[in-house]
Formats: sequence, C-alpha cells, structure tokens
Amino acid sequence: MGKRKSSSTSTTTERATVTPNNPLWVTDQVQGLSERVGQLGRLDPYSLVSPLSAGEQQASQGAAALGRYGLAYDEAADWTRGVAAADAPQAQAASLLDGIEAYYNPYRGQVVDAATADFDAEAGRTRAAQDLALAGQGAFGGSGAALTRSLTEGELARARNTQIAGLLRDMFSTSASLASQDADRRQQASAQNAQLAAQTAALRLQAANGLAGLAGARAASDREDIATQAAIGAQVRGVDQAYRLAPYTALNSQADILSKLPLELFRGTTTEGTSTTKGTSTQTPSFLDNLAQAAGIASSVVEMGYKLPGIK
Repeated sequence: MGKRKSSSTSTTTERATVTPNNPLWVTDQVQGLSERVGQLGRLDPYSLVSPLSAGEQQASQGAAALGRYGLAYDEAADWTRGVAAADAPQAQAASLLDGIEAYYNPYRGQVVDAATADFDAEAGRTRAAQDLALAGQGAFGGSGAALTRSLTEGELARARNTQIAGLLRDMFSTSASLASQDADRRQQASAQNAQLAAQTAALRLQAANGLAGLAGARAASDREDIATQAAIGAQVRGVDQAYRLAPYTALNSQADILSKLPLELFRGTTTEGTSTTKGTSTQTPSFLDNLAQAAGIASSVVEMGYKLPGIK
C-alpha cells in the first residue's frame, strides 16, 4: 500500500476587545460635564426665566394709566362746542325815543306853573298900568278903551303861550339830548359787548386748543417715558436672563470645545474578524492499515463475483 493524501479546511472566528485607554484628563472632563448636566437637569425650569424688571413693571403701570388726560380733551371739546353753538355777537341799535319820558324834567309842572305865575303877575301889572293910563285920558269907558284892552289881552295871551311853549321846548330839547347821549352810550356798550363776546369766543377756542395741545404733549411724553422704561427694563431683564442661563452657556461651550478635540487619538478600539485556513497532508499507512485495506478489497471482489453471470 502507498501513501495517502488528505485535504482539510477550517474556519476560525476571532474577536478581540481592547479596553479604552483614554487619558485621565479626558475621562475627568467627560465625567465632570456629565455630572453638571445632571445637576442642571434637576433645577426648576421656571427659576431660569427672568421675571419682569423694575423698569418693565413701571412701564406696565404707566401704560395702564394712559388715557388719564381724557378729561382735558373732553373739556376742550365742550368749550369748542359751546363756541360753535353760540349765536354771533351783535350790537344793538339804541334810539333816543326809547323811554324818552324817563328824561323829562320831573319838576316840569312846577316850573311851568312858576313861570306862568310870574307872567300872570306881570300881566296884571300891565293891565293895571293900562287902566291907569286910560283913566288919565278919560277914555276908560269908551270903545277905544275896550279895543285897547282886547289888544293887550291878546298880546298877553300870546306872550304867555310863547313863554310856556319855550319852557316846554327847552325841557324837551334837554330830555332829547339826555336820551340821545344815553342811547349813544348804550349803543357803544352794546358794540363793545359784542366785540368782547367775539374776543371771549376766540380766547375760549385758543384756550381749548392750548388745553388739547398740552394734554396731547403730556400724553406723548408719557408714552415716550413708558417706551424708555420698557426698553431699559428689557435690557436689564436680558442681563438677568443671561446671568440665569450662564451655567448652560458655559457648559455648552465646554462641551463644544471638548467635542472638537481629537479624542480618537486617545480612544481604544474593539475589532472583530474571521479567518479561514486550508491545507493538504500526506500520511504513510501502517501494517494494520494495509491489512484492513486488503480485506476490504477482497470482500468487494467476492461481492462482485456473485453478481457477475456464470460465477457462482
């Protein structure tokens, strides 16, 4: 018997795990950041929200008080409506005939009576003198005397009436003059009052515009103050908000910086792989192997002889 060759294939899976060998400073940094993240996560989130600043609270109170000058606007509007609804001032014409009786001489009757009494007394003296003259001429009872007396009486009557008419004319002229002067003064006063009313209306409109302007200026000033307070308050609250979030900001910055470091240079690895081995071997059979092989061949020949025709 000769030598025998055999082939074999074996597959081996190898897995190697390498423990990370990061430096201690890397591990400490990561653990420290992790602990701080946990601490921040346990904080009350509402405590990180900055409340309204004092300036914003003051601005809010000021905003709630806006409109307090509405009364001034209403008052200005009332004045304007009053001037608009008022009738145009007019000067009243005055006549000297209005109430002229009030300017009559209250002692008119007494004056006339006194004047006529004096005239009658003087007329009596004239008659007496005329009678005396007629008596001296011896014509006291004749027709000539009667005619003379008639003429004298006529003249005396006309003179008396003329004197009374003159007195009444003078008194009327005086009354008319007084009434004219008073009417002129009343007309001047009426014109002056109309002018003053127009000036007063203009002053009221001017005052209404001034009041509305002052109210508007005060309201605008208040709004500007509120805007300034709100802006400054927002800045103050922003600073406080940044202060409250400073731990998060710092931690985020540290994590960002740490993540940018080349940590892979300090990190261990885990590798997995599969290997296949193929080989051929040659073996020299032993005596027993050869004997067993010959017995096997003989057995095969015998079995084959029974199957071939003519062989028993």
